[in-house]
Amino acid sequence: MIFFVLLIGAASAAAPGLLQSALSNPAVFTKLFSEYGVAQDRHYLAQERRLRAGLFRQTLKEVVEHNGVGDREDWVMELNMFADMTEEEKAGYTGFNASQALESLGDVEEAVVPQYLSNPSSKDWRGVAVTKVKDQKSCGSCWIFSGFGALEGHYKTQGSILKSFSEQEGLNCIQRNGCKGGFMGKVFDWLKKSNRVGAMKDLPYSGRQGSCSGNSQNALIAFRVTGYSNARGDSGHVTALATKGPLSVGYSVASDFFKYKGGVYRRSSCSGGGHAVTSVGYTADYFRMKNSWGARWGESGYFRIGRGNVCGITNMGFAPTFQSTGQTDNGTDEGGDDGGDDGGDDDNNKTCTDNHSRCSEWAGRNPSECAENWTYMKSNCQKSCQQCGCQDMSAKCGGWKAKGYCGSGGYVDYMNFVCRKSCDKCGKDDGGDGGDCQEGFKKCPDGSCKHEHWDC
Repeated sequence: MIFFVLLIGAASAAAPGLLQSALSNPAVFTKLFSEYGVAQDRHYLAQERRLRAGLFRQTLKEVVEHNGVGDREDWVMELNMFADMTEEEKAGYTGFNASQALESLGDVEEAVVPQYLSNPSSKDWRGVAVTKVKDQKSCGSCWIFSGFGALEGHYKTQGSILKSFSEQEGLNCIQRNGCKGGFMGKVFDWLKKSNRVGAMKDLPYSGRQGSCSGNSQNALIAFRVTGYSNARGDSGHVTALATKGPLSVGYSVASDFFKYKGGVYRRSSCSGGGHAVTSVGYTADYFRMKNSWGARWGESGYFRIGRGNVCGITNMGFAPTFQSTGQTDNGTDEGGDDGGDDGGDDDNNKTCTDNHSRCSEWAGRNPSECAENWTYMKSNCQKSCQQCGCQDMSAKCGGWKAKGYCGSGGYVDYMNFVCRKSCDKCGKDDGGDGGDCQEGFKKCPDGSCKHEHWDC
């Protein structure tokens, strides 16, 4: 089995036992660790392997203990790309300088909160004003990705199109040693001063700081940045999200956060470095955040964090202030991220792609990895798992359907992927009986569900 059998889902009853076994059985652990190295494309030096195995074992122990408490936790852990890293290495994927932010807050314009406004009970800017999930790599440039996330969102919500601006130009130009961390306010200050930034397609992100040339064509066409505002506190954060658009936020990162797989993250206290992300929505229970660690981390690159200022997440909420240039941006609207993968494939075909050369081999095993390791395969091997066709990937699907697993029991996500035919999900949305589309989506002639702002 491939490494991602480790991913613990509601329908994978054997996974917890396998993880527990790996802690006590050296042969199982060795096999698990080797498969992890293959899946993560690790190439350890001989003298390094023992260190990495020790780190992996410690992470494995923490995952087993955390996930074993069941209903006492609202979120689950997994063994992901951080499982064999030191704390110093993991810190390289953060980079929010909280002290710089606190020093600058007195000079920031407070976001105007409309009086007597009744906010909707929930808001989600994905599919409208959120670009695809990106990856900052092992460069502490999260503060740039966070600031650009708010920039991209407001560029759309204020009346222009959704487009990806170049974080690489920001890394090259805003400050020296940008990979060592910074503060999102500097993003907006630089945009105000430079009055320009290129598009990501013209200057892609490399994860390394280069020279600031400004040779790419200016993509900031419809608006110029005049500064930025700050929405503080839970209610201010909600109102700004409800009425304006995504926000740039920073918070304290506890060590366990790197192991996040899914659910609503909650902690009574947080101590650690600072990280910056983009707040893209809320419900009565949580805020939804877009991270910059790639779409394979967390919930397809996103995470949910509880309301109530968990880890200081609503201490600040920055958004750019704009002035119209009087020009129309005639570029192509990117359409928005629906929470799926961050690959370059067309959205209409993203359920029919493979992201790994061994997908067909894994899918063809008996039992198929599409059923055994569905979480990984769902994200990376959709084509080999025949998600563009109409087949069941397990001989047990009929029996599971008879037990009601297609619609209840905590198995719905698993059944919608592994048992598409039995659960009558072929060409249909997961969001309602008989294939009705969920709220915010529309039914197309071919039976598929598209976001209400997208064309069929």
